[in-house]
Amino acid sequence: MPRSTEDLIPAVIGIPDDARTRPGTHRLSPGDVVKINVFQAEELSTEERVSDDGAVVLPLVGSVPVAGLTSEQAEGKIAGILGKDYLQNPQVDVFVSEYANMKVSVGGEVEKPGVFQISGQTTLLQAIAEAGGLTEVAKPQETIVFRQDAAGGDIKAYVVDLKQVQRGELSDPLLAGNDKVLVPKAGGRAVIKEFTDTAAKFISFRAISF
Repeated sequence: MPRSTEDLIPAVIGIPDDARTRPGTHRLSPGDVVKINVFQAEELSTEERVSDDGAVVLPLVGSVPVAGLTSEQAEGKIAGILGKDYLQNPQVDVFVSEYANMKVSVGGEVEKPGVFQISGQTTLLQAIAEAGGLTEVAKPQETIVFRQDAAGGDIKAYVVDLKQVQRGELSDPLLAGNDKVLVPKAGGRAVIKEFTDTAAKFISFRAISF
């Protein structure tokens, strides 16, 4: 039995959920580019950059403040405006095509560890390439993606076999803003701790901070 779970983070063996499907993972901010699709109303669909004052300009509607909203909240707000004056039961999709201020951290056995700005959809392999690739002593089979939940609370660790991703046996997961990637050293102490009584897996990583 472990002495304490204080420094242990729940671990999942496998790739994290697609960042695009996580509700509330990103709040729109000035500089973001968003695609706004209105179902069966192409003339109302557009792609706009969120202005410095936090708004997007929609055809017919004009300026709509969206900064601070999630994509889902922006969809509801725009649908409400369109439903009031223009359409009956409008269906709106808001998708961020370019991020203005999202960062991921890559550390451990990579050539150039650091914090990297990501402007669009960035995968795990792309982030590691941005960090200069793996060192000669890396253990890519236990690459870890630390991700905090959308509410800014619990952290979960995903242990990804990067070799399988490179071979196409696992999909290359999209990273979310503030993800932290750690590539361990081959021959180092095992980072996976298994509680034999519950079969639950945990990672001990005291240095991680969000």
